[in-house]
Amino acid sequence: MLKCLTTISLFFAISFAGYSQKSKDSIRAIYYFDKFQTYEYEDHVLARKYADSGMFYAKRTKNDQLLGKAYMYMGWLFQDLSQFKQANEQFYKSLAYLKKAEDQQGIADAYGNLGNSYLDMREFRKSLDYQLLSLDENEKIIRSKPNKEQLQAAHTGKTYALHNIGEIYNEIALYDKALEYERRSLVDEMKYGTEEGIAISYNTIGQTYKKMGEIDSARHYFQSSIDLYESGEFSSPYGYAIALHEYAIMEKSGLSDKQIATMLNKSLQIRKDLLDVDGEAQIYLDIADFKFDQLKLDSLSELLRRSYQLIEENDLDYLEEKYFMLYSKYNSKIGRYEPAYFALENYLELKAISDAKRRTHDLIAGDIKHQLETKNFNDSLLIENKFAGERASYHEQIAEIQQIIYLSIIGFIILIVTLFVIINSNRRRKRMNTILSEKNEQINEQKELVEEKNKSISDSINYAKRLQNAILPALERIRSVFPSYFLLYQPKDVVSGDFYWFEKVEDRIYLAVADCTGHGVPGAMVSVVCSNALNRALNEYLIIEPENILDKTRDLIIEHFSKGGEDLSDGMDIALICMDLNTNEIHFSGANNSLWIVRRANQHEIEEYKGDKQPVGHYTNEQPFTVQKIPCFSGDRIYMTTDGYADQFGEETGKKLKSAVMKRYITDMQHSAMHEQGEALLLYFDDWKGETEQVDDVCVMGIEIP
Repeated sequence: MLKCLTTISLFFAISFAGYSQKSKDSIRAIYYFDKFQTYEYEDHVLARKYADSGMFYAKRTKNDQLLGKAYMYMGWLFQDLSQFKQANEQFYKSLAYLKKAEDQQGIADAYGNLGNSYLDMREFRKSLDYQLLSLDENEKIIRSKPNKEQLQAAHTGKTYALHNIGEIYNEIALYDKALEYERRSLVDEMKYGTEEGIAISYNTIGQTYKKMGEIDSARHYFQSSIDLYESGEFSSPYGYAIALHEYAIMEKSGLSDKQIATMLNKSLQIRKDLLDVDGEAQIYLDIADFKFDQLKLDSLSELLRRSYQLIEENDLDYLEEKYFMLYSKYNSKIGRYEPAYFALENYLELKAISDAKRRTHDLIAGDIKHQLETKNFNDSLLIENKFAGERASYHEQIAEIQQIIYLSIIGFIILIVTLFVIINSNRRRKRMNTILSEKNEQINEQKELVEEKNKSISDSINYAKRLQNAILPALERIRSVFPSYFLLYQPKDVVSGDFYWFEKVEDRIYLAVADCTGHGVPGAMVSVVCSNALNRALNEYLIIEPENILDKTRDLIIEHFSKGGEDLSDGMDIALICMDLNTNEIHFSGANNSLWIVRRANQHEIEEYKGDKQPVGHYTNEQPFTVQKIPCFSGDRIYMTTDGYADQFGEETGKKLKSAVMKRYITDMQHSAMHEQGEALLLYFDDWKGETEQVDDVCVMGIEIP
């Protein structure tokens, strides 16, 4: 993907009448934009600083052309940070200002930038539409016979548009069309462009041949691209890293293991230097995949850990499928079959989603291909219609005669068939009435039996719901201590594997949110066992510290589930707090679940305290639970949640909601009362889910320290 860019001296044709304040601001804006381009790939923090400064001075000028370019640079910044929706918004603003300024080259570039942002978001139809608009605008400028500088800019824009159109066709597997546009781009690059542009075209053509399975051609173009990057008098580390990476992971590349390792390591180092986190994560996964059987277990584990950390921290959802596939293989290799099975389930779930997306891409490709074929078909149809009209008048008279003969024959046949059907149907009707009468009696008997069984099952589940509600603390008890609170309790089925827990012992308040193994009736049964174990640990064994409560609860759960002679691994994940009303201190212990706190003094940030990485139940590497002592103050807000909210798939995106989004939403709502936050969280959850099935039980609790 190539960004649409013209030189600074070209796109700022600003005439300065005197040395006014506006002219000073314009010069400053151009200076900062130039600095942004210098540091765009080297230092994202500095690049952001320069883009913001340029935007500030551009707004002071109130110059539409300058503002259009300012928003373009902001779009590039968000694009570099993989924040594609924000980039798209900036590019639309850029287009609006450039249209007001009637900057024809700027408009062409803005169309190209929008095409790139839609490609990042995998919206191929919109991406193709905007790139074709960019190509058309640049060709109009070339035909208008502009000056030399403007002509060079238009040729550059045309070359970029051709390249980007080729990349779109590549993505939707229309490889012949991709090669057509890439070759056109390469010809223009050789005539009017630069060595860097030629290297990019070589690389993209190599990727297309790679996807087509034409390995010799792919090898030739990859090597040509790498040679140019290494010997050319230009610096383009990002393109060089991509060429090395794509060549190294190509099957049957003819490269030795040593060459592949060298190329991947070199590409990895470049990605790290550029802070290209998605590229870095991809290479970790590719190295793990390529050297899976040769790497030591520690090295393999470290590669997977690093890749998952980058995926989680940067919401790189599209890499999760490959990660879980490799993580499942790794755990199978070392004999950890439970995590392997869990990872395999995630992989298959994500693969089903990606397969659905691929089918959508196939439909889009088919639609585009159909439109291309329809254009050629319509051209030939005009000629065919002319001859069809002449043939029609000749055959019309013959058709009328044939119609009379056919109708006479058909009428006679219909008469005979009708008489036969009437006689035969009377006989069948009598037989069928007898059979249907017997069948209806059987159906009614089976219907009554099914209805009776369904009623029995429904009554049992509803009774189980009443039993489960009986173990949950009354909300009035929670409200008596925390007047400002909310509880979002949303079972997947009638009964739930999630539960909340509340106890008060003298000046200590105990509060927990827990997620038991499973959901529905099995999950509810486990929740009864786990809730009872918590109560016994506190009230029967008189244990008051939360970490010791979890240790004892684990013993009681394991003891309960081992009575039948089977080694069951059921248990729960939990966030448990003990609040000392005398010291205003929270003691927190957790099992795979975290505690979130928003301080009254800093409402724009969530403090996260993570629990221990083990469940409350049977576990292969059991450790004593730990405690974290946290000071709390009046007005601080505390949140505990199970994973059901963040793991819900969205109807429109097909992706999980994610805890990072949930955290941002909570910080955005800090101006609202707690009960309003609960209502807003439920509304956001329902909107995100849409018609999609709820995947797990949901339990979220928020309290404000009085």
